[in-house]
Parts: sequence; C-alpha cells; structure tokens
Amino acid sequence: MTILSLTIFNLIFYSIVGWIIEEVYSFIITGRFKKEGFLKGPYKPMYGIAFTLLILFNEYFNLNIITTIMIYILVPTIVEFISGYLLLKIFNEMYWDYSKLRYNYKGLITLKFSLYWGVLSYIGITYVNPVVRNFYLSLELFIRPINVILAIIILIDIILTITSKLNLKKSRLLNS
Repeated sequence: MTILSLTIFNLIFYSIVGWIIEEVYSFIITGRFKKEGFLKGPYKPMYGIAFTLLILFNEYFNLNIITTIMIYILVPTIVEFISGYLLLKIFNEMYWDYSKLRYNYKGLITLKFSLYWGVLSYIGITYVNPVVRNFYLSLELFIRPINVILAIIILIDIILTITSKLNLKKSRLLNS
C-alpha cells in the first residue's frame, strides 16, 4: 500500500461522501436537493480535504482525547472557513450563509455546524474509515487506476470551473 494512493482515494471518496451528506441534509431540511455547487460533479473537495487531514492526524499522531475532539471540530471548521472565504473573495460567490445563526463568524462558519462536524468526524474516523480502509486495501490494485481517472476528472472540473468563473468575473468587470 502506498500512502499517496490511499490519500488520493480518501480525498476522492470523502469528497463524494460529503456531496451525499449535503444533498441528504438539504432534502431533510428543505424537502428538495441542492441545485448548485461550485463544481459540476457529485463531489465536494472541502469534505475530502478535511476528512483526509483528520485521517492523517489520527494515524500519525498519538493525541489525547481532548486534543482529538478539538481537532475533529477545528479541522473541518477551518477548511470550511477557508473554502468559503476564498469563494467569496475570488469569485464573489457565497454557497452557504450562516449569518442568521447564532455564534457565526462572517456567515461562513458557526458553532452549530462546527459541532456537527465534530460528531460526524468522530463517527467517520471511528466507525466508517476502518471499513473504507479495509475495502481499499482489499481492492488496492483495482482501485489505483480508478483513483487516477477520478482525480483527472475532478482536476479537469476544477480547472474548467475556475477558468469559467474567472472569465465571467472579468467579463462583468469590463461591462460595468
């Protein structure tokens, strides 16, 4: 097993899981699925990045329970803030707005969702990831080429989306 291949798998897998979680949450809360996202495909890299970082922390550092809980809350919250901040500053787009919730910061993060991330992270690291890791290890040779294909698809989506949005922003600035 290579750490790089497993890390790429985790990034992709948990990006897809994050998209599913968001869609199910949206449906439960609003009765409909979300229509928009930054990327076109069924993945949310923000979740893949946060959860992969948590996996790496969990596997490579022997942290006490208090530190672990804080990391389970802080890492996803920081990734969410950085993602939201960059989307807002670079593209002038806000894909979520917590400004009406108590204990929010700039509408990008809020205590309520930080605690959700903490609980989901604990469940994911403790119960889901061991199963996912065993699945990966049992099919690693088969999964590696799929990793490459999916990584290329996601990278193309990211490049095309960023290019398109920057061109749209440039066009709006020229027309105003």
